[in-house]
Amino acid sequence: MGMDVFELARKYHDELGIVEPSMAAMAAEFFDELGLKIAEFLQDEGYSVIGTKFVDYDKSLVLDVSKGEKRFEVTLRKS
Repeated sequence: MGMDVFELARKYHDELGIVEPSMAAMAAEFFDELGLKIAEFLQDEGYSVIGTKFVDYDKSLVLDVSKGEKRFEVTLRKS
């Protein structure tokens, strides 16, 4: 059995730095473990997650990542 939404929200808070509890819960509800798995994959590939932000509040979670001097935004969008 997977994690409940509160456990996932805590992981979004701890691992991706989503400070606001309601936003972490929303990320957990909309994206389940996907955001965490993508961040883990990127970190395994040598990228650092610098920050996160929401665009359109209920549709897109943006991961701000870097590797060396390069910075990227990876967007998860709920369809």
